[in-house]
Amino acid sequence: MVKVKTISRSELAWTKDRSSEVPKANRNYDPKFNPMAKQVEFTRAVKAAKLDRMFAKPFVASLAGHQDTIQCIATDNTSLSTVVTGAVDGGLVIWDVMTKRAKVQIDAHRHSIDGVTISPDGVACFSASRDKVVKMWDLDVGTDKTPEPVAEYLGDFPFSSIDHHYHKSNFVTASDIVSVWDVNRTQPLQKFSWGDETVTCCRYNKVETDLVACCMADRGVFLYDTRTQSAHSKIVLEMRSTSVCWNPMDPNVFVTGCDDRNCYLFDIRLPGRPRNVFQGHIKSVASVDFAPTGYKFAAGSQDCTVRMWDINQNTKSESQEMYHTKRMSRVLAVKWSPDNSYIYSGSEDCNLRIWKADASKPVRPFRGPEKHNFDYMRKLKDKYSNFTEVKRITKQRNTPKHLKKQSQRMKKAGKRDLVKEMTRKRSENVAPLTKRKTYEYVD
Repeated sequence: MVKVKTISRSELAWTKDRSSEVPKANRNYDPKFNPMAKQVEFTRAVKAAKLDRMFAKPFVASLAGHQDTIQCIATDNTSLSTVVTGAVDGGLVIWDVMTKRAKVQIDAHRHSIDGVTISPDGVACFSASRDKVVKMWDLDVGTDKTPEPVAEYLGDFPFSSIDHHYHKSNFVTASDIVSVWDVNRTQPLQKFSWGDETVTCCRYNKVETDLVACCMADRGVFLYDTRTQSAHSKIVLEMRSTSVCWNPMDPNVFVTGCDDRNCYLFDIRLPGRPRNVFQGHIKSVASVDFAPTGYKFAAGSQDCTVRMWDINQNTKSESQEMYHTKRMSRVLAVKWSPDNSYIYSGSEDCNLRIWKADASKPVRPFRGPEKHNFDYMRKLKDKYSNFTEVKRITKQRNTPKHLKKQSQRMKKAGKRDLVKEMTRKRSENVAPLTKRKTYEYVD
């Protein structure tokens, strides 16, 4: 007799509970039964790259409330809707970004506010000005009365930057010297100085919270340890550093923006040279800030754009994103939101702009299988990112005409300088240099 093999199936696994249910689809993922799997995936990756650029609309809102240039931005780690900005005219504005309105507008100082920070508990805000005064404000102030400062701290020099400790009730200020303050005392606890130049920026390390990184007007970036009350090291670059920011996930890494249009990523374990150089801006970099994940950072420049880089990327000159609008002026302040969803930028046109950190990701929450489909398309695009068809679509950007022409002129000038240098070295019978030394380590 002929043997017959019967197929045995469970009724519970194949019977629908309701008539409206979608029938179960059985798939065999064995490659030999689907010889066109890679071709189909590649076609979907090209489609994903096209859809990603088609839906890339990063601009969210522009908030008007200041009367002069926005110099600094601070975010609250305990409230995603609270953002504080300081302006050149001494005005301080506390924003509610959920409603896109200003909660409180304060005429805080008689001079420019060059630094603002919010305490880790979200209770107080500190503003540092060039009128040699640091003021502490209560963030839970009502709109029915005129806000008054909770405390004032008088310094000897005009302040240029301020940052708060992440665990203690201390804050650090930058002026002609670096001072560490306690909120309960009117005199600084510690004072540091390295040379006679002005300190333009200071930032606490978010992991090793006793380390302070500072930028000086003499082209130096130096590190201080508040535990030992001594200097750690100093790095001297070719041009002046304007801003610095620590990686929130790696205590050894920080990025600095310079007047030579580049951003340098340093590791304090190997301070002799930068770990990476990020190019793309055509004018001086005014502000840098890391994402909460530690993988990306954003930079605002005087070329009226905000750019974003991945610190693990291999290409040096290509930024992942470039944000700009027709009416946006020079960007002087950039800040990443604590939930890694938005980027805030302040510029000379007195507006606070809100951008999406992921340009093509929708603001609304995903519904049903949308989340799975979105992640699947992103994975496909990353898998085939080195293919020419996908790479061409992914890198496509609508750059303003004047920025594109200026960038092309700068590239041609750089090639000419390199040819001249190689020709000169060849005539001197010396091995040609491929790049210029832009930094120096001082222990």
